[in-house]
Amino acid sequence: MEKKDGKKENGFISGMDQINWLDEYEALLRDMRHELHRHPETAMNEIETSRYIAQQLSSIGIPYRMTGKTGVIADLAVKEELPYVAVRAEIDGLAVPEKTGLPFSSEKPGYMHACGHDANTAVLLCLAAVLAKHQEDLKCNVRFIFEPAEETGEGARYMIARGALENPKPSCILVFHFGNQETRAMEIQKSISTAAIGGLAIHVQGKASHFSQYKEGIDAMYGASRLVVAVREINDSFKTKYPFILGLGNLQAGVGRNTVAEQAVLEGSLRTFSEEDFESVYRELLKQARKIEKESGTHITVELTKKIPPIINDENLVRCGTEIGRGMFEDKFYLGEKPFLVGDNAAYYMEEVPGMRVVFLAGREGEEPYPVHHSKFDIDERVMMDAVKFLYSYLCSWI
Repeated sequence: MEKKDGKKENGFISGMDQINWLDEYEALLRDMRHELHRHPETAMNEIETSRYIAQQLSSIGIPYRMTGKTGVIADLAVKEELPYVAVRAEIDGLAVPEKTGLPFSSEKPGYMHACGHDANTAVLLCLAAVLAKHQEDLKCNVRFIFEPAEETGEGARYMIARGALENPKPSCILVFHFGNQETRAMEIQKSISTAAIGGLAIHVQGKASHFSQYKEGIDAMYGASRLVVAVREINDSFKTKYPFILGLGNLQAGVGRNTVAEQAVLEGSLRTFSEEDFESVYRELLKQARKIEKESGTHITVELTKKIPPIINDENLVRCGTEIGRGMFEDKFYLGEKPFLVGDNAAYYMEEVPGMRVVFLAGREGEEPYPVHHSKFDIDERVMMDAVKFLYSYLCSWI
C-alpha cells in the first residue's frame, strides 16, 4: 500500500487529499458495518458482537481483553513514554423493528442498529486495522473501548469498573456519533455537548370508588392530569440559564370505565445542560407535585430513576479537533455553541479524564433523514471513512 505523507499545519495533519490513501480500507469498513448491522444485540446482551470484535482484533494483531460477558478493551502500545488516548465506540442495538429495506438489514426480527452503533464499532475496528499497520505514524498509544449498554446508560460505568481508564490512565478520551440531519458534515461543540438526563417515575396514589359514589374516592387520574399540565407550564415559563426539556411520555391510570382511578403512574425524563439547571427544574417539579397533592387529596411520589451528567468538551481537545476538522471539511465543519438535548453516558469517562465528543453528519443525498431510534434510520456510509480519517489524523498529530 502506498501512503502519502500527511501535510502538517501547526502540528496537525490537514486536508482530505493528504489522507485519501485511507480509502483503500473502505471496502473493509463497509463489510464490517454490514456484518454488525445484520446481527444487532441489545444492552448487556452483545455476546456475538463482542466475539466478532475480538475476532477482528485478533486478526489485526492487537491484544484485547473481554470485560465480563460483553464489552472489549484493546491497547495498541507503540512507545512506553507516550501518553494513552482512549477512543470509545458503542456496540449495542435497539429493540426496534427494521424497515430500511437495506440488503444487509437485521436478521433478528424486532431488533436493529437504529442509532448508528454498528457504524461506530466498524469505524473503531477499521481505525485499529489502519493503526496496527502504520504504528510509526502514531504520536500516542491508543486504547480502544468497545462499550456495551450505552442505550441504557450502563455501559460507561460498566467499562470504568473493569479498568477502561486504568493501567495506565489515558490522558484523554474521544467519542463520536453519527447523525443524519445534514449531508456529509462535521460538528464539535465548543463546550457543552450533551445534556444531563434523569429518568422520572411519578406515582399518584388515590382511593378507588364506584362513580355512583364518586365523592368517596380520591381520583388519581385527576392528580396525574394536573401534573401533565404543570409539566407543560414549567416548560413554557420556568427560567433557567440554558434550554431544558421536562417531558412525560407515558401515563397509565385506572382499571375500569366506571371506577375512580386508585393509582396513576407517569414516566418521563428531565434534560438540562448544567447540573445547576437540573436541580432547579427538578425542585420546581417537586414544588408543583406538592401543590397538586394538597389540592387533589392524592399522595404523589417523584422518583429520579436514572441520571447521567452532561458532556463538557475539553477546550484543548476542541482546539485540536477544530484544526483537523476544518482542514478536512472546510465550510462543512461547524464549531457549535448550541448543544444537543441528547444524552451520552460517555460523560462518566469525562468526569475522570478530559474528553471530546464529535458528531459526523451523514444524511443520504435526496432521502428523508429519519432520526435515530427510527425503524428507517440509516446513514451515508461514505462518512464512516471521514470519521476514520479524522480519528487517524488526530491520533497521528501533535496532541
